[in-house]
Amino acid sequence: MGKFLKIIISLIIVLFIALMIIWNFLPTWISSTLSDKMKVAVSISDIGLAPSQIKIDELKVGNPKGSILSKALTVDEIAIQAPLKRYLNDDIVIDMITMDDVYLGLEFDKKGSTNGNWTTIMNNLQKDTSSGKESDKSVLIRRLVLTNINVDLVYRNEGSKVTKLKPIRRIEINDISSKGGIPTSQITNIVMREVLRNVFTLENLQNMLQDVISPDKSPGDMLKSLKDLFYLPPPKRDMDQLTA
Repeated sequence: MGKFLKIIISLIIVLFIALMIIWNFLPTWISSTLSDKMKVAVSISDIGLAPSQIKIDELKVGNPKGSILSKALTVDEIAIQAPLKRYLNDDIVIDMITMDDVYLGLEFDKKGSTNGNWTTIMNNLQKDTSSGKESDKSVLIRRLVLTNINVDLVYRNEGSKVTKLKPIRRIEINDISSKGGIPTSQITNIVMREVLRNVFTLENLQNMLQDVISPDKSPGDMLKSLKDLFYLPPPKRDMDQLTA
């Protein structure tokens, strides 16, 4: 019995060490997966797991080659609240996602242009999530809350001039959903689609957004792809801004 007990304990220790190695590698694996799909550098500092929450620390998304800004997005902390067993369902329901201390870098070729860094990133991500090769899962996010959003804006024809836009204290969006793609890419896609659409509106970039969703674009045009990225039924919103 003593020898059998030692074998069991040894197996438990080996299993624990193996799980620790896998867990420590998880941020690198997810970063690499998103980087491959977005075609830009992505890094995650740490991932924490609880029975009803996934916590992500220090998400950083780089810009496409040739961009002026070094980063397209950084988020200090992301909390995804849903029981872990829901991710096994075909229809995944997430109670809430919070993104705290958000930085967003926006680059456009010129004023009034819709061609820029996020055009490239979102089209790359959309191609992956719309392919339907890996999963037909659907995702519904009940609440998406962003706090302390800072935005840098660059027009490439003006050189390296960076305009810091008015900080946004809070954006809250309710009931957004999407179908197709694996959950990681799918969640990233619908979150960034709504974040960009709301920031465009709050930062008085509506003219660009209206051009993006104009119905007279040809199907093969990249702007038509952006229409697919941004056009969703208007969700309920509760948004506040800092005073100047």
